[in-house]
Amino acid sequence: MKTLIIDTKYPTIKTDANSIKIDDKSIPLHLIDTVLIVGKTELLTNDINRLTSKGKHLILLSNDLQKSSVITSVFSKTNELKLKQYQAVLEKNLSVAKYILTKKILLHKEHLALHQKSVDISQIIENIEKAQDLENLLGFEGSFSKVYFKEYFSLFPKVLHKGKRSKRPPLDPVNAMLSFYYTLFYNFLTVKLLSYGFETGIGFLHKPFRSHQALSSDMMEFFRADINELVFQNFDSKLLTSSDFTKKNGVYLRYEGRKKVWSGFKEFLNSKEKDINEVIADIRKML
Repeated sequence: MKTLIIDTKYPTIKTDANSIKIDDKSIPLHLIDTVLIVGKTELLTNDINRLTSKGKHLILLSNDLQKSSVITSVFSKTNELKLKQYQAVLEKNLSVAKYILTKKILLHKEHLALHQKSVDISQIIENIEKAQDLENLLGFEGSFSKVYFKEYFSLFPKVLHKGKRSKRPPLDPVNAMLSFYYTLFYNFLTVKLLSYGFETGIGFLHKPFRSHQALSSDMMEFFRADINELVFQNFDSKLLTSSDFTKKNGVYLRYEGRKKVWSGFKEFLNSKEKDINEVIADIRKML
């Protein structure tokens, strides 16, 4: 993914026919397919229109990292794919949801094994296979998540976490980074799915709700374990410490801390592009 990340305080962003200008820097548009803008900035509608008319995607992330949105000009010519997706949700929803959840659990088990930690998933896999409705599946997912995160948080010094998953708001540095990376990756998946012609608001494991991109959340399940490992590496390598976070109505990564992680996140995102395309191809085959 050719991603441009703009995370400076009050940047001036302008465009012309062939480039995007951030303050005194100019970047050719052919080097970019997605622009991530973090925090407050002034971006005129003419510049937004120029970017989207050239097939560029915009991801906007609030300074507190809690709100995000996607702007894209993608008008899919693959309405047949959307129709197949709608039909699959009606006819194959449970089987696809079982596939997604089973894969998630296997990947999370493998992740813990990397750190010499083991969880027994035989019973939950059996329960998933026998499940008769989506509500049961979501219950199994919740049960497994508690077991997984108990082991996961034990990898970190106690000063970095409270021992359980917290969000909206995150209550400790580890949860802050999990939410931060999940939000970023979710938005990049949304852009990718839209570019392929999917209806991102219609999912299989996750239910449609307001502006929630349910299909993006479905796809997230294939990558959460990898993101969790990225968070672990950030802290284990001392790239991030507790001093990189601020506490105000929750715990959040400071501006200076964000500067430390962008390079690694872009590298991670690029390393997962092939896997993202493969997962999309697998889902498409199931429709």
